[in-house]
This record gives sequence, structure tokens and C-alpha cells, in this order.
Amino acid sequence: MREYLERITGVIPEKDWKLFKALAFQESKKRGDILLDFNKKCRHIWFLRKGAVRKVENVNGMMKTTHFYVAPFMFTVYRSLLRDVPSLMSIICEEDCEFDVIPYSALTKLYNQSHTIERIGRVMAEHQYIEEFDLRRILLNFDALQRYEYLETNQPEIFQHFQLKDIATFLGITPVSLSRLRKSRWDKRS
Repeated sequence: MREYLERITGVIPEKDWKLFKALAFQESKKRGDILLDFNKKCRHIWFLRKGAVRKVENVNGMMKTTHFYVAPFMFTVYRSLLRDVPSLMSIICEEDCEFDVIPYSALTKLYNQSHTIERIGRVMAEHQYIEEFDLRRILLNFDALQRYEYLETNQPEIFQHFQLKDIATFLGITPVSLSRLRKSRWDKRS
């Protein structure tokens, strides 16, 4: 987790790292486990050390994948966490997973003790904002083929860790349409 954070936020002094690391506890989940269920308040930030998870939303009774995360990655459901409201998303483990879990209430208390940790929180929130903004642009402005090509180029690991039916819901198409799209792209390459 330290290496991951330092790539994004810069060097973390040892005394601040010890304070931060003391907050986290480790948790393991099995494939298919729900990390956060719909309508439950999000209280944690997770660092995914091993495995893969996805976020889903229930849109008119249909489960739609909105995010894919592959280790190493840090994530949460910010809307629920910051507003202290039930989550509109669920987080599902797609593989056996290992996490470092950071309770948000303890983290905010630590902000008063360490300027470095407060800065880490700010930088991580900014990083998350940029990712959400980019994702929003992709979902609003790209058609299914462009979204597929974006995933191929920017997140090729998704195709190794997630089922095609879940990738199809992210793209906004049916699994059958995804098969056709993949076949037509393959045919063009041949």
C-alpha cells in the first residue's frame, strides 16, 4: 500500500506512515462475496492488495457494472462515505481478494495529527475525482465500440479478470452484442 500511495502522493515520512498503517486492518474475501451491499453506508476505504472487484448499480432492476478494479488499487464509494448516506452501489469480489481496510472515521481524526496524511487524503480524493470525470466522459460521449477500445488500450487486464457479461453491462450492450463486436473486430484484423 505504501508503494502505491507514494507513486501518487510522493514520499511519506516514516512517522506519518506508522500512524497511517496503524489505522488499517486486513481482510480477505472470497469470489462472489459482497464487500459493500446496496443501501448500506460506506464506512471504509479499501486498498485491494490481491484480486479484482467491480462496482455495480441497480438500474431499473438490471445490474450494470460501473467500475472495474484490479490489485493494486485503492477505492471507496465517496458519495456514501462523505455524505453518510446509504450506497447506491454494491461492490462485488470477482476473485478471492485481500484488502487493507481503512476506517474513514479514524482517518479523519488522524488528519488533525498529521499534515502529511491530510495531504494524502486530499491527493487521493483529487485522483478519484479525475478518474470519475474521465469515466463520466467515456460513458456519456463514447459509443460501445469506443468504450471497448478504451478498455483494450487503457485497462487490458479487465479482460483477464472479469466476465464478458459484466464487461457488456459496462459497455451498455448485451453479451450477444459484445460477441458480435469482438468477432467483427477480429475479422477486420484478419
